[in-house]
Amino acid sequence: MSGPTEKTILVIVAHPDDETLGAGGTIRRHVEQGVSVDVHCMTGNDTRNAEMRAACAILGVRHLFLSERDDFAINASLTKEVIGAILKSRPTIVITHSLEDYNKNHVECANMVAEAVEWASHATIFDNAHRVERIYHMEINSLFSMPNVHVDISNSYDAALQALKEHKSQIPKSDQYYVKLYDARTRLRGVQSACDRAEAFTITLPTHSGPFYKENSVKSLL
Repeated sequence: MSGPTEKTILVIVAHPDDETLGAGGTIRRHVEQGVSVDVHCMTGNDTRNAEMRAACAILGVRHLFLSERDDFAINASLTKEVIGAILKSRPTIVITHSLEDYNKNHVECANMVAEAVEWASHATIFDNAHRVERIYHMEINSLFSMPNVHVDISNSYDAALQALKEHKSQIPKSDQYYVKLYDARTRLRGVQSACDRAEAFTITLPTHSGPFYKENSVKSLL
């Protein structure tokens, strides 16, 4: 997921702390490479949003789009906000939840992101329509059986762990479960990808449903 500095990554998550638990090391690694990373969170309250600001400051996030929905539930009414974040950030890549996640709010978020990516690219609807190239799906609690890519976060793990610990209202839960999970998962993915620490992702491509886009075809598959 590395690339030139003009490219941007937008991370879209259901809840504060998902951004770090699923992709904290990846965010920090790309920021260190000069890639701009933005984050949009669908839910939050005063406490959780303050924690997220602190975490994203450590990760080096450029723009943080927050919400004030303290029921922490995800539904289709949030789609317009996701489209708005895409049009503001104009990312090359979106990182979001997985359809394989056992948390139904995470699955709903993933479905909503796919729909928002499609609609945000329609030049017939938006004068500033934007086409996302790829969607990366991250792991939270549920692990992928066959990831498409591992990102080496050996040098950014410490910053990601520090950011995760900024979510102070969540870290004490279940005997520091999230810290232990992040430690174990990144070690496992590191073993699989021959490095110290890694984060795993699956990839989907946006749908191409008709002649609605500024660029309707590609010149080459390579």
